[in-house]
Amino acid sequence: MAKRLTMLLLLTFSIGVLAQPATSFPAMKGVVSDYAGKLDEAQINELSGLLKDYERETSIEFVVVVVNSLDGLSARNYATGIGDFWKIGKAGRNNGVVLLWAPNERAYALRVAEGLSADLTDSDATQITRQSLLPSFKRDNFYAGLKATVLATMDHLGNKTWEARIKARQPDPEQETLDRKRHAEEAWQAEVQRREAEARQAEQERQLQSDTRTGFIEVSVLVLGVLLVLVIRRSRRRKKKFAEMTQAVTTIAENLSAAEKNAPEVQRILDDCAREMPEQDIGKLRESLAGQPDRILKIKVDAQCIDPAKLESYDEMVRVRTNSEAERNLLESTKESIARIKEAKAQSQAMMEKLSRETFEITNVCDSSRTDEVNRLLLQSRQDYEQARQGSSMSVVDWLIINQMLSNSRSQMQQAVYRSQAAPAPAFSSLDDDSSSSGSRSSSSWFSGGSSSSSSGGFFSGGDSGGGGGGFSSGSGSEGSY
Repeated sequence: MAKRLTMLLLLTFSIGVLAQPATSFPAMKGVVSDYAGKLDEAQINELSGLLKDYERETSIEFVVVVVNSLDGLSARNYATGIGDFWKIGKAGRNNGVVLLWAPNERAYALRVAEGLSADLTDSDATQITRQSLLPSFKRDNFYAGLKATVLATMDHLGNKTWEARIKARQPDPEQETLDRKRHAEEAWQAEVQRREAEARQAEQERQLQSDTRTGFIEVSVLVLGVLLVLVIRRSRRRKKKFAEMTQAVTTIAENLSAAEKNAPEVQRILDDCAREMPEQDIGKLRESLAGQPDRILKIKVDAQCIDPAKLESYDEMVRVRTNSEAERNLLESTKESIARIKEAKAQSQAMMEKLSRETFEITNVCDSSRTDEVNRLLLQSRQDYEQARQGSSMSVVDWLIINQMLSNSRSQMQQAVYRSQAAPAPAFSSLDDDSSSSGSRSSSSWFSGGSSSSSSGGFFSGGDSGGGGGGFSSGSGSEGSY
């Protein structure tokens, strides 16, 4: 009896160990869980409202997740793991949807649980992300891409209740009969077309055999015609290039004249910037303006070497023309650089003011094995902040560099908070279980993003209770990078 009890305990322990996931997924914050700090409060509230209204209408549980790291997994596997670990979807229905965005890996995934695979296939998901997500993501308009993908997915799945959705999937005997008849007719039409094609092929072969000489003449004429077209096209391209080279002389002169005319305005902008932000390092912009006369002189010399009558000069003409356009655009590029500097200064001062209130300490780490990693991130965050603070007090400051150091400091603090809140490899359990610790906090809610919940029951609206779904490992969807 004692041996049996011992074996039973060992078996139970082994099952518990094997059930633990390889990756420790974070606790769920809500239907929109942003661990990377990429969405503001208004955006989170708007998306949450859409997702909760849709769940109330259809019982489909839809979550949007933004993570700092995929922890070595693919976007597909991470989204699948999140869906199964959080048990997104209703119990017995497996009607959950997960939209994942990993900004650091520039990856995304749209996954649906097996209960919705019949309504949204892999190809459907791929088409949705290509048309709704990727265009905005490639323009760095990430919230618009997330919202468009959510709306497109909802539109594709429709607003049916779960009972109506299941009923719509049941086969209609009359429709099946009509489909069989239609398939039989299509098969017969295909057979008729095949036979007609074979007959035409046989007739063509006989005609080809009897008209070999005629066919040879026709082919020869065709070849000659193609050669003539190629010669004409080549001649037109040559004429176009010659015309472009002739016009380039005037274009280059106009570009250089405009560049010389814009030089005082560029100087005025730099002087205004120096008065407005005397601590700002605009040395590179001044060097570019100071070197412009020499560059213009070189372009003029190079332009004199271009022979519009020789096609061999075309590539050199393109290079000289491009350089002249760059000089003409110096005014606009300087304005853009100054605007970026002003924006970086404003952002840096705001971040520095917030970081100045940080202690760069986390007193409670849920998983003690992550303590060294958390401390390393905090130390690096503090060092970047101190370096940025010291740099901002210098007589000459490059706010673009300061802004980057402060952004790094903020990102490392966010990662430290995220790592400190991660529970130590919990076993898979219902979202109603208390699977996360509430103790890990940073010195400021500015980084932690507010409190997080450990269960999904409170995130989904009335009707059937949430947290009993899952089934994402056998579901469908799409994934990729941008």
